[in-house]
Amino acid sequence: MGSPKAARSSVKPGIWRRRVGAPLAALLVVLAVVVFSGKLGEGPNASSQFTNTLQAVRDKPNSTGNGGSANKEDLATGKSDQESDAANSVGGNVEHKQASQGTNPAVGEGGAATAVPPQDGETSTAGSEPLEKESPPQDPEGEETTAESGSDLYTKCTPQNGTNICDLSNQRFDICELCGDARIIGQSSTVLYIPQSRASNSEEWSIRAQSRKTLPWIKKVTVKSLNASQTEQRCTSRHGMPAIVFSLGGFTGNVWHDFSDVLVPLFLTARQFDRDVQLLITNNQPWFVKKYSAIFHHLTRHSIIDLDADDQVRCYPHVIVGLRSHRDLGIDPKASPQNYTLMDFRLFVREAYGLPAPEVAIPYRSDKDDPNKKPRIMLIDRSKTRRFMNVPDVLRGLDWFGFEVVKADLRADSSVDEFVRLVDSCDAIMGVQGAGLTNMVYLRSGAVLVHIVPYGIEFMAEGLYGAAARDMGLEHVKYSISPQESTLLEKYGWNHTVIKDPEAIRKSGWEKLGELYMSQQNIVLNMTRFGPTLLKAIEFIM
Repeated sequence: MGSPKAARSSVKPGIWRRRVGAPLAALLVVLAVVVFSGKLGEGPNASSQFTNTLQAVRDKPNSTGNGGSANKEDLATGKSDQESDAANSVGGNVEHKQASQGTNPAVGEGGAATAVPPQDGETSTAGSEPLEKESPPQDPEGEETTAESGSDLYTKCTPQNGTNICDLSNQRFDICELCGDARIIGQSSTVLYIPQSRASNSEEWSIRAQSRKTLPWIKKVTVKSLNASQTEQRCTSRHGMPAIVFSLGGFTGNVWHDFSDVLVPLFLTARQFDRDVQLLITNNQPWFVKKYSAIFHHLTRHSIIDLDADDQVRCYPHVIVGLRSHRDLGIDPKASPQNYTLMDFRLFVREAYGLPAPEVAIPYRSDKDDPNKKPRIMLIDRSKTRRFMNVPDVLRGLDWFGFEVVKADLRADSSVDEFVRLVDSCDAIMGVQGAGLTNMVYLRSGAVLVHIVPYGIEFMAEGLYGAAARDMGLEHVKYSISPQESTLLEKYGWNHTVIKDPEAIRKSGWEKLGELYMSQQNIVLNMTRFGPTLLKAIEFIM
């Protein structure tokens, strides 16, 4: 059997014939229809009708589509990660206080720069439009109508009686779903529901519209079910599509939390509507929408509304307030619409960025007949905590084992789009446990996550990254460092509890555990001891 390059060469003529032949055949069909039906002689509009028909044939796109319950350890490990990782993520070096206030960092450990909101005198060059603050006129998509003109009847959900709108029973999130007459009042963060039967009592709920309902700084949204004695506010605009109200507060700014707390839950909640859904955001952080604009635009074809700045009373036939979430960086297919999986999410993200289709092999396998081809590994070196202290040794070791090493781009001006494509060009990602490993979401199916676990926190590895990697369709290779590879040994010595009894430190509480094992620890990687782990990764790649 020939090489992949030879195979590609033999296929090129066939591809060329299909590309030229299909439009030519369509053109001949159109000409035949026009000639034999006598359209060319019908009058001055006949030529323009023919041109429009031909344009439609030419412009028609080729579509290529893609088509468990949280346990205590999942929640606990998530808490530890959010308490210690927010300062060292690809999403940005950001303290939790900054994240809660919407401060936007420029760049983080994995190299993907965030879209920094322009300061006074600056001009933003990010490729995403700002969130809409006022009700726009009707656009070509027909997404909005005036209050007087009304909208088409929406029949995809069944109106409720007003007593079972909200579910507050989940330990991770609260959610309200309104089917029928739902009215969103932006500046007061209120959603009104007018039941078909107004005989029931009025009810009111106040929820944090994100996947971490325990965080006190997330702005609450009030949901009210009205009875007959209460007057509803008049609609200033009516919409024919469903809507989702959610928050960008919490720990956004850390790439792990960006995905685990917002993007995966938003996928779970919105994907079922196949882009025909409007997103309304509280605790708005414009840099977040800019940074992940490709994902947002792949979830909705409608404008995104800054709810806190919106002065409209927007009426929808179906409103969801809040985001569904199953576990940290995970999806339970049995509990998700359409039985979505985390692999579905990864493929959805890749499709949003225009990356190669699912059937395309990882880069090394795509061209492994090339004798000079090396497997490519991206090295993510953290910038503040849990850093490699012997980077030159690590680079030499990776080269000795036959890898081509790609270091994550740490330039402040690097774009997310460029970084995503850099990850896609790699067969593996390697790094110390931290938010930067979340960039595995951009890898191809069958690629490898080489996961280095710092001393004392091995119990967190599976829940935060191991299970997620496998659920995404990736290979997971874990390496737990020895005490000799931790800078904690030199600082505390063999006889200190930090070294001899990590379990005792764990039982003392998250604050101490995070301070010692997450914040104070760096790594001196023993490449001899680490060698078998790299061989396992190479075996998966081959």
